[in-house]
Parts: sequence; structure tokens; C-alpha cells
Amino acid sequence: MKPSFDISTTAIQQFCKGDNQALSQLYKEGLPQFYLIAYRYTKSQQEAEDIVADCFEKLFCMPLQKRHQKFIEEQINLKALLLVMINNKSIDVVKTKNNRGRIVEGIKLFLPIAVFNGAKQSLTDENFKSILNCLPEREKIIITLSMEGYTNKEVADQLGISEKTAANQLAIIRKKIKELWKTFME
Repeated sequence: MKPSFDISTTAIQQFCKGDNQALSQLYKEGLPQFYLIAYRYTKSQQEAEDIVADCFEKLFCMPLQKRHQKFIEEQINLKALLLVMINNKSIDVVKTKNNRGRIVEGIKLFLPIAVFNGAKQSLTDENFKSILNCLPEREKIIITLSMEGYTNKEVADQLGISEKTAANQLAIIRKKIKELWKTFME
């Protein structure tokens, strides 16, 4: 049987007035269940901890007016909302990780398929790095962040551009890399 923990109406009212400490009991009592939900998806203790922390941070950053609207006026169950947030964030993390893997694999498709020894692989890696060095600095940053697994949204946030702009620039950069590879490596 799952442990039951509820947050009092008083604690919700305090939270809606800006007292983030009012949720400390929910955090302490619910932490094992919250981690378990996130861990079930990610299979990583660190990622599970990060997900739970991110979800609580999102709650704490919620404007007071929105807190009042959601939890007082609409009477949304705070604990249930938090569980849904953790579940959805966990799914997003797994999807992002899978997408990052596909991006890296897609970039590797530019490399020759047959690698017979370590020396050739090393040469290919060096050639790829040389091509990256031919790119303008901003394009290098974008493709490097993408190769490191950052989402278009995360890249956009770091560079202060829109997510759509980041996605468009990434597509252009990939095309440019492919053309450079064909020109210099084939």
C-alpha cells in the first residue's frame, strides 16, 4: 500500500500567498514516491532527483496570482498536479535522451560506413572536427550543443533565440556539414 500524504488547506493557502516553505511537508513525505515515479522512467538516480527538483522549482516559480487561481479558485489538487508534472517531465527526459541519440547517430551517418581499424576512425574523427572548425563560431556552438544532446529549446534558451530559429539554424548547419563532407572527404 502506498503511503498517503496530504497537504492541508492551510498549507495550500500559505503557498498561494508566497510561502514556499508551506510545501516542505509535502516534499519530505512525498519524496520517495516522487523519486520512484521519475526513476521508473529514467533508470537513473541523478536524473530522477533532477526531475523532482525541477518540478518543485517550477511550482515555486509560479506567480502568486496563478497559484491562487489554480489551487484556491479551481481547487486543483496540488499533490496530484505534482505527480502528473513529475510523470510528464520524466517522459520528456526519456524522449529527449532518445532524440539526442538519434541526432548523434544522424551526424555519424555523414562518416564513412566501413571503418576497419582505429587509425581510420581517428582520421575520420579528426576530419569531422576539421569540418566543424570551418563553421562560423555561432554555428559551431549550435551544432556542438546539439551533438551534446541539448534540445532545440535548450539551445534557443542559451543563445537567446526562439526555438524555431534554433531548429532552422540546426537544419541549415547539418546541410552545410553534409556538403562540406562531400566536397572534402569523398
